[in-house]
Parts: sequence; C-alpha cells; structure tokens
Amino acid sequence: MTLGIVETASGRLQGQVVQAGLHAARAWLGVPYAAPARGALRFAPPAPHPGWRGVRNAHAYAPDVLQPLDPSVTLVPSAEGSLALNIWAPPEGQGHPVLLWLHGGAFRAGSGRLYDGREYAARCGVVVVTVNSRLGPLGYANFGGLFADERFTPNAGYQDQVAALRWVAANIAAFGGDPARITVGGQSAGGVATALMLRDPHAAPLMAGAIVQSGTLNQVGSWENSLGIAQAYAQALGVLPGHADRLFTLPPSAFVQALHRLEQMRPRRLNSRPFLDGRVLPGRLETLLAGPAAPVPLLLGATREEYSLFVKVPDRIFPRTDRALLTRAMVPYLAPGQVQAVLAHYPDTPDGLVALGTDLFFQVGHDALQGAHPPAAPVFRARFDWGTRLFGLGATHGMDLLFLWPRPLGHASGLLRGGQAGRRSALARQLQAAWAAFVQTGQPGPDWPRYTAQHPAVACFDLPGLTVTTAGERERRALWRDALIPMP
Repeated sequence: MTLGIVETASGRLQGQVVQAGLHAARAWLGVPYAAPARGALRFAPPAPHPGWRGVRNAHAYAPDVLQPLDPSVTLVPSAEGSLALNIWAPPEGQGHPVLLWLHGGAFRAGSGRLYDGREYAARCGVVVVTVNSRLGPLGYANFGGLFADERFTPNAGYQDQVAALRWVAANIAAFGGDPARITVGGQSAGGVATALMLRDPHAAPLMAGAIVQSGTLNQVGSWENSLGIAQAYAQALGVLPGHADRLFTLPPSAFVQALHRLEQMRPRRLNSRPFLDGRVLPGRLETLLAGPAAPVPLLLGATREEYSLFVKVPDRIFPRTDRALLTRAMVPYLAPGQVQAVLAHYPDTPDGLVALGTDLFFQVGHDALQGAHPPAAPVFRARFDWGTRLFGLGATHGMDLLFLWPRPLGHASGLLRGGQAGRRSALARQLQAAWAAFVQTGQPGPDWPRYTAQHPAVACFDLPGLTVTTAGERERRALWRDALIPMP
C-alpha cells in the first residue's frame, strides 16, 4: 500500500505501508541525504543532493555503499557512492521521538538495510532512521595527508554520518518525527561514530540523547597511524607520489581489492577507521576526550564477553589474538606496575584472555566516556549477558543486536538456535522496551538507576530478565583508572 506524498528539501517522496505483525508502519527506503560520492566527489565532503523532479519512489533500499562481499556482514552486492537513508514511522501522528541508528562493521562493511525499524515504529511510537555512509579506503584513508592534497577530505565516512543527522534534523518533521528529540545510536563502529558526534560542534546540538554500544573512542586512530594505512593503500593501488589523480579514476573494484590486500599485509590491525586529523576531529585523543560533550542522556552498552568473537572466530577484522598482543597494546599507556597489576588480575587462560580484551577495548573505554560526560546529564550502563553455545562464544560482540532488532540480522540469527525460544523472546521484548523508553524519555526504565561513581549500577540482561548490579565495577575502575588505550 502506497502513502501520500511527503515534501523534503530535495524533492517529493512516496513511501509505503509495511506490516509489523498485527501492526503497521510507514516506510521510506533509499532516500538520498547527499549527492552521490562518485567522480569528482569520490573523496569530497558530502555535498547537498541536487534534488529531483516529480515524485521519487521510496519503496526499495538503495545499493549498499562500496564494500567487500563479506558473509560475516552482508551478502548483498554494493556500489560506489550511494549516500542514502531509510525511515520507518508510526502509522499516524506527528512529533514522535527519533532514533538515528548507525551500523557497525569496523568501518569497512555494513548497511542500514540490516536494521529494519518497522517494529519500533509500529509498536513503540518511535521514528527510526538507518544510514549508509562511505566505508573502507573511500571513507577513511588519509590520502590528503599522505599526498598533501586538499581534494581528499579527512574522515569522509564520518562526515557522511553527520550530514545524515543534519538532513534528518531538517526534514524529519515531514515524516512525523520531532527534530528536537533525535537520539543518535549505534553499535561497534556505529557506537564509535556516536561517541564522536557527542563532541562534534556540528552534530552535538542536534542530539537529544546518545546510545553507544560496544564502541569507544579508543578505536579512533592517530594521525601517524592513518598515514601508515594510507601509504599501504597507495602501494596496494599502485599509486605513486605525484600521481594522486589516479585515485579519482581507478575503478571502484580496485578499492575493494586494496582493502583485501591490506588485511593480508597488516593483520591484527584496524585498517579502516576514523583518525585524529586536527580538522574534522581533534588532533589528539586526550583533546577529543576532554572536549565538551553534549549534555544529554547517555546509554552505554556492552556484552559480557565482547572479545570472544576476536579470540575464537578470527576473521579479516581481528585475526586470532593472544595475551602478548594485548600486553603490547597496554605498555605505552600504563606505568609498569599497573601493567603487572592488570595482568595479574586476568588469568592466563582462554577465558582470562576474553575478559582482558573485553575490559581493555570496551568496558574501560566506556568508563572513560562516563567519567568525561557532563555531570548534570544522566549516564546509564547496560551489559548483555545471554550467550550462545555456538563456538563457545557466549555473550559475544554483537549478540545484543539479535535481541534489540526484532527482525534478526539475516544469517546471524542462526546464533539463536536452541531451546528456550519463548524466554529469549521475552528478553528481547524487555530489551527493546528499555531502548525505546530511552529514546522517548531519556530514561530506560523505572528499575534502572543511573550510573555514578558513588553507585556504579549496571543493568544486566539475561534469562529470566533484567537485574541490576554493581559487582566488579569499582574494582575494574580502580585497576584501570579509566585509561584510554588505543586499539592497534
């Protein structure tokens, strides 16, 4: 069933009615928020879309942005430069709160298409927006720094995400949303981008709340690191100094092939991520963390065994890791006595390695975000504890997504096989209701206290449901002292 015409700054759109069980929602898919990032705009900041004449059909997703065809993330072919978003809204009414969701995928893969917002729109009264933005070398390679060339904007993919937020603030009222009630949220890479937006003067004033899941500022790269990555990309692409023009004319497939080559040349590294450029982002991690953050409610979420995915199922993003690798990551940032205290706290066992990596790269980063958040703005913390038996992963990185998004993420839903389906469904509804309540009110529920240094309360989600605990929180923070240790 089609909908009436919606007017946006770029032109008119026609959406459709979609079913969510016994309920219905309105949907507009594949909506451009910026001009296609191709040709001369391949490495440019996102530009306003030129608009269109007549009525644009918004019934189908836009192609995913250019990325590897990766079974661990998406099986849909991609294309270059399609900067588009998707909108689901309640069946009627105006002034609904808005959730702008940023997908994960290590800034190398992923799509807003993987997160279907119809259930939140139909059952919870929330407008959901999901976004596609440039990834991999087209989104995050520091070619401008490498070649001293202003045509290559830094952090183009992150700039795309900010442009999407600005488009939503300017246009969402036409879809039934309230531009003064936009919560930005994301998981993994999307969580990193959300944490960056909290401190971005172009984004923070547009945010009424933030949800940061399994992403922290320690996943942002340094300038020096970004130059090394850009040099490796240039080598893989066969682009020599003085020949940066070639980067505008290479076929899109060359950049996918270069990403694959880099992941072979630079294992155990993040080869695509935002970097501290001194223009779009501050030049130092300490400056970024110390900068003013939007004084809005903040929800920080993690899973109990985040790091098990990277220990037990090595892939292109994080090949198999070990205790020595994590120790080397810590040494430059902790005093020798503190390094020894940390290592003594985590047993030299497979489970100890998972616990160490989970705290080092996720929980301690969230500690730093909580400690630097404006005191007047509430912070809530969540931990997802239900785990799968598959590969011994437990409550691994991304497991919470299978419960938060009512239409499981395609092939990943296989992690939910087994018994207790009814109890798992009840847990999913509880988790979804808490996230929707946070978007609506800035408070995830009456039984969920805010997290403070005096009372570090964490809401834990497992069968049979939510419990609140402070166990281990003070000990972890005393051990690590909120150190922000960059990912290698």
